[in-house]
Amino acid sequence: MQYEKATRHGAAVVARKARNGRTTFSLKYTDASGEAVWERLGTDEDGWTRAKARNELEQRLVDVRRDGYRRPANTTFADIARTWINTYPTTKQLKNTTRRSYQTIVDKYLIPQIGTVPLEHFDVTVLDRYVAARLEDGLAPGTVNRQLNVISLIVRSARKKNLLRANAVELVDRPKERRRRWRILTPAEVARVQTAFAELERDAAEDERAWVRMCAQVFVVIYATGMRRGELLGLRWRRISLADPAGPALRVEETFVGHQVDTPKSVASERTIPLGPVAAEALFARFADTIYNDDDDRVFCHPQTGGPLDRKRYADTFRAALAIAKVTGSVRPFHDGRHSSITNAAAAGVSPAALQASAGHSDLSTTQRYIDLAGVRFREEAELAEARMFGTRDPDPDEIG
Repeated sequence: MQYEKATRHGAAVVARKARNGRTTFSLKYTDASGEAVWERLGTDEDGWTRAKARNELEQRLVDVRRDGYRRPANTTFADIARTWINTYPTTKQLKNTTRRSYQTIVDKYLIPQIGTVPLEHFDVTVLDRYVAARLEDGLAPGTVNRQLNVISLIVRSARKKNLLRANAVELVDRPKERRRRWRILTPAEVARVQTAFAELERDAAEDERAWVRMCAQVFVVIYATGMRRGELLGLRWRRISLADPAGPALRVEETFVGHQVDTPKSVASERTIPLGPVAAEALFARFADTIYNDDDDRVFCHPQTGGPLDRKRYADTFRAALAIAKVTGSVRPFHDGRHSSITNAAAAGVSPAALQASAGHSDLSTTQRYIDLAGVRFREEAELAEARMFGTRDPDPDEIG
């Protein structure tokens, strides 16, 4: 065992060479409580060197003097994860869906996989191995990155208590996520799908026609308003004003997500959406079609019970209409409709502020991302911009053959 020269605080780097030739580096110092600390860093195979260990020791001493750092007393990652999940969601007043998502990540992945790791050994090496193992298990990069986000929140809570010196998540090489693509329906494709729904209704059995007709109305409202799936499923008749002198509109104040009623996604998501004549007509027809049209009834519901709409059954009917309309590619029944609505509204010249308000986004950058990632080229807008900058030029008669 070899000690580096001790500092004036009695701290030192300890290098221990095993018989197999591997050298383990540790730190010896005194924390803010006056307790002697012996902290193992890692081996030379993990990338540790004397110089790196000295730098780590200096940082530890700075943390002791500046932040009052104390060595975690037999605390594991599971200890701080459980404390965090029992307090953070309530303190931050998170939505139920977010709470459940965080709870699942902590219970199903974090505690079983890295819960026993002592905080003093919780570093980027532990996290790199965690990421590699989850990817080998077949989890998508986006899923792993969301888990890292939760780990980061947990580590931040530990840092506030001076249990950790740094957030190791910041040093992790995150897996690259595949760029998301959405299938945007053009106005011509939207018209073909509407016609296809009419054909499906005409050919359906008597007891199926009401269902198909409701699916056609769902399609119109999604593509006309850009509502989220949960917002559409949570829409009730008391939130719809079809005879308002200012024009028909609907109000988003409730969602239905994860089989539970909840509040909208954000403050901006609680909004009023004006309705054009096509959407208003579809809702007028829906009101006349259903027996569930009291104020507290769901607008789009199970035909026999009035319960939540069977979204999987709607997806099947929607795909049948796509097939008849010869709309190719993978089109998600709800989310791609939202993207199509926002993108086509932008192409029609709707102002960015109006787009943001109608979509229920907290900031314009989110709205812009919806449009950019759609991969839609606004040819007419480009030509108008060029005409404004460079002017329009009539062709010279001599240039015409």
